[in-house]
Amino acid sequence: MLVVSNAIVKVIGALFSIPITNMIGGEGNGIFTVAYYVYTAMFVISTAGLPVAVSRMVAEANALGRYSEVRRIFRVALILFTVIGGVVTSFMMIFARQLVEMIGNSLAYYAVLAIAPSIFFVSIVSAFRGYFQGLANMVPTAISQVIEAAGKLVFGLLLTYVLIDRGYSLEIVVAGSIGGVTIGTLLSALYVILVKLRTGSGLPAGAIDTAAPAGYSEIARRLIRIAVPVTIGSSVLSITNFIDMGIVLNRLQDAGRTEEAANYIYGCYSMAVKMWNMPQALVTALAVSIIPAVAAAYARRDNAKAAGTITAALRFTGVMAFPCAAGLAVLAHPILSLLYYRVPDEVDVAAPLLVLISPAVLLVALVSVTNAMLQAMGREKVPMATLLTGGVVKLITNYLLVGTPGIEIYGAPIGTTLCYGTIALLNLVIISKNIRGVAVVRSFLRPFLAAAAMGVFAYFSYMPLNGLLGARMGVVAAIGLSACVYLVLLVVFRALPREDVVMLPKGEKIARLLRL
Repeated sequence: MLVVSNAIVKVIGALFSIPITNMIGGEGNGIFTVAYYVYTAMFVISTAGLPVAVSRMVAEANALGRYSEVRRIFRVALILFTVIGGVVTSFMMIFARQLVEMIGNSLAYYAVLAIAPSIFFVSIVSAFRGYFQGLANMVPTAISQVIEAAGKLVFGLLLTYVLIDRGYSLEIVVAGSIGGVTIGTLLSALYVILVKLRTGSGLPAGAIDTAAPAGYSEIARRLIRIAVPVTIGSSVLSITNFIDMGIVLNRLQDAGRTEEAANYIYGCYSMAVKMWNMPQALVTALAVSIIPAVAAAYARRDNAKAAGTITAALRFTGVMAFPCAAGLAVLAHPILSLLYYRVPDEVDVAAPLLVLISPAVLLVALVSVTNAMLQAMGREKVPMATLLTGGVVKLITNYLLVGTPGIEIYGAPIGTTLCYGTIALLNLVIISKNIRGVAVVRSFLRPFLAAAAMGVFAYFSYMPLNGLLGARMGVVAAIGLSACVYLVLLVVFRALPREDVVMLPKGEKIARLLRL
């Protein structure tokens, strides 16, 4: 349920982001991105660890037959989440002016005000989601995510269109665009509340407690104790990105740009970042699905099995990530022109930035997969340290490069690439030291060769297809043909061993189809 809902949410997100950018342009996208990064940082700080804590405590109490304690956990969580959400929302609204001025983009003031209430609604939703998930009921979480995304899409686009049509300033238009996020979270909160009222506790009827429930203060302490480490780990990169955004905007101004010009350039860069982020769900899903086998092999001290499984996961990561990186690098301008056809000037700025950041597609996928491996090995604290190290590398790199005339915004994708490269390298070194026989280079060599050959094909095929079919259909045809060529090259280069393929769902059928 959650995988399907996440896929739907990703599609809705693209349907929201692309037309919004076409309507508000690079300058508006810069304002939107600043407000959304402020929201993301506050969201992670206020809610990242609490749903995990609630679901874990509810699941434990339910399994032990402590049904009264399950109800108490929900009451404590709802009160705690509501208070935290209210405090964070109030903080954002009271200090909105200071936040955007500190970042270096005062134009985002109204947008921050518009999105601030969503923290309050998301906090409430998180309490209900954690409760339902603890009872192994994923349906309310899945549906509420889709409702939230759909609300953002419908009301965000509607408000943007109406405000533009009535001649409001760009700052107000963007506030309307991002206000769709707030309306979506409100609808999601109303949905989970109605589900809870309709279904009640969700516990067995007439169930008898096996033990007296823990006190309310003890439950609150346990919630916080579980939530804090998760929140710290989850917030490292979000806070780093928040600080980094301020560094980039301020350093662009140090290099001689006005605030408006810096905002416009950052908005164009955000278009490239959104494109770079799109493959991530696809890239990591197949690889991460293999990770549970690592935990099982590691627990049995079966080094050979653990090394083989990790090698297979790394190979799948390369197989999925390399062609995405090659395609974005080779067809950056045509792809962005296809999606953002109403803002060609912004596309001209964003395309070279997308080329620079495209190698990080593989690196960020490796970070996700290797973090999961380390967690499976019981090394939960290692990702926190490596993420922090990568974040420091990014901040230093961007401070030095973005403020240098002649480099400026081109320093930002370089900083991002170095950030994820550092994290991935450190994770791989630690994994290799703990599990002998992990073939890192051999995992990537053949997928890299197949993707490189595909990239050459994409580069030389686009112009003839563009002349034959036109710019928009030409890039679609080039992407489709390149994907087919890549699949053939995977078989030719023997980049997919049969034993790896059969680990996938329907793996035997896929192996027979590819004649492995």
